[in-house]
Amino acid sequence: MADRTELFNEIDKLPTHYLEKLHDFVFYLQQIARNDYAEEIAEYQAMAADAEREQEACEWCHAYIGP
Repeated sequence: MADRTELFNEIDKLPTHYLEKLHDFVFYLQQIARNDYAEEIAEYQAMAADAEREQEACEWCHAYIGP
């Protein structure tokens, strides 16, 4: 995996007419990240709303950690 410094060095080597495409791609990746995060939150909310599953999780935690 490339680190930030390496990535920025490679970006600096790009011809300037590619910067708009790069910007569009970064925006696209940000949208994907937001969607993934939103889906993850929705899944956790659905699990928390499931009273039976939440009770089982509490019982499991109490069995290992204590009340």
